[in-house]
Amino acid sequence: MNRTTFFNALAGVALVAALGVMVAKTRSVNFEAHGEIVGLLRQIKQVDAEWNVDVLRSKTGLNNDYDPVANPLALVESLETALRSKAGAFWSGHDESGARIRPLLDAYKSTMDRKIALIDRFKSQNSILRNSSRYLPLAAADALAGLDAASPATRAAVAQDVDEVLTHTLIYANAPDAAVAARTQDALARLQRLVTQLPPDAADRVDGFTAHAETVLRQEQLGARTLAELAALPSAQAIDGIADAHAAEHEKLMVAQQRWRTGLVGYAALLLLALGFAGWRLVRSYRLLHRTHVELQRTNDQLKESQVVLVQSEKMAALGQMVAGIAHEINTPLAYVKGTFEVLKEQVTPVADLASNSCRFAQILRVPHRERDRAQLSTVARGFDVATRKVAESRIMDEVGQLLADGIHGIEQIAEIVTNLKNFSRLDRAKVTEFSVEEGLESTLLLARNLLKNKVEIVKDFAAGVPRIQCSPSQINQVFLNIVTNAVHAMPEGRSTPGVITLRTCVEGDDMVRVEIQDNGSGIPADVLPKIFDPFFTTKPIGQGTGMGLSISFKIVQEHGGRILVDTEPDAGTVFSILLPVRSRQPEPLMSTGALLAA
Repeated sequence: MNRTTFFNALAGVALVAALGVMVAKTRSVNFEAHGEIVGLLRQIKQVDAEWNVDVLRSKTGLNNDYDPVANPLALVESLETALRSKAGAFWSGHDESGARIRPLLDAYKSTMDRKIALIDRFKSQNSILRNSSRYLPLAAADALAGLDAASPATRAAVAQDVDEVLTHTLIYANAPDAAVAARTQDALARLQRLVTQLPPDAADRVDGFTAHAETVLRQEQLGARTLAELAALPSAQAIDGIADAHAAEHEKLMVAQQRWRTGLVGYAALLLLALGFAGWRLVRSYRLLHRTHVELQRTNDQLKESQVVLVQSEKMAALGQMVAGIAHEINTPLAYVKGTFEVLKEQVTPVADLASNSCRFAQILRVPHRERDRAQLSTVARGFDVATRKVAESRIMDEVGQLLADGIHGIEQIAEIVTNLKNFSRLDRAKVTEFSVEEGLESTLLLARNLLKNKVEIVKDFAAGVPRIQCSPSQINQVFLNIVTNAVHAMPEGRSTPGVITLRTCVEGDDMVRVEIQDNGSGIPADVLPKIFDPFFTTKPIGQGTGMGLSISFKIVQEHGGRILVDTEPDAGTVFSILLPVRSRQPEPLMSTGALLAA
């Protein structure tokens, strides 16, 4: 990736990121969630007001029990939890607004916790007050019943004070008043003084009564203070504060959203203009690219045709180096066939005489017996007998059979050489078929027999069970011939060590066949090894090599989905390992497309 492409990609990413940010900022406000929060706040305020009323009803005794005071506790907690959850979800992503809302929620939670604690205290105090108020008349009756042992004057004074304390205490419990409380305290003080004049049993009863009266007064005062604290708690103000803050922040959110929407419209317009300009540039570039592509395609087609010719030329060059030897290989069986036919020509004369005599003898035998010329029949019979004995005694037919067999064998040798030459040199469009690498190596050795004769020993190490492969046989044979020819040329003449070329085949993995062509030549120098597959590179003298053999071999194997590996050691030899897939991997036909040097 060049620098211009990098900066273009970076600019594109920045534009898309900016667009994403603006779209995120202009996302629609969740009015449903906003309405749910407002509804929760209204419900919480209504529950809080009804709760205050139930507390007052319990104080005045209008409620028979404390269930109306205790029941809202679970509802208040669930509403507070729901409010905090929905508010947190609604203001997620708006940190400043959330930071202003959360303290108000915390203050409301603290206020409600305080209110719940005060209501629990009120329930306890009011329960004690009610129980003491209900028991107070019984305690008064019990105190008066124990005055029988006291003097009449004392009994009358105690009875008057008990009645006054009972009356004022019950009045104070239902309608708290400071004057009533003062009169009640005065009456209790008088009773305390009179208790000392009473018998012990009567004194205990009067003390019990006064204790209950004092409890009623004390609990009524504590309850009044608790109710005053409840009335002073700003629970309604806390709810109103949350509602006002939520509405204000929601209004800010709407205003900010509108600003972002305006910016998004402008940004979108600029992007459309930029995209239009880029599209115009793209169309121009596409037209230029199309023209360039057409020109390159035309040039590529020309190169493909040239490459086809180049491959064929390399084949012809390889054949040209072996033409003299191949001519000798053909002349040897051809001379043998010629000699065979000359001998056959000499042997044909007695057979022809026998055939002629047989015809004459047969003609005479067809003449009726009474019309035959006995002298002529005798002469023809003797000639037929002589010709027959001559052919039989010379064993001509046995020799003809052997000569024909030898001639056919020589012709088959010539046909085999010609067939291999044709298979190697023809431009067959790389037809893919089943092929045995061992048969290909044998065919290669036959073509190169004159090159190998009296120079190189061939060692074959073919593994058992090597499967046939799908390939172009003529192309693979060309690879084998190129490498074998190079192996022969890598063995200097006149050295003491005999030249040996070892051919090996084996199965490689699950789906590959390995062919190794090893020589004990001079090896490949380290500075030459990286270049051996380069087109037109050769170390051979001018006229002995084109520099295309290994390059074409490499491309052929590559197009078949295989690989060529080289292992060499100076003065020890070289091993070329050819790995070919068993099943065709649908390569692009090398000879038909000429895509030989495209990689």
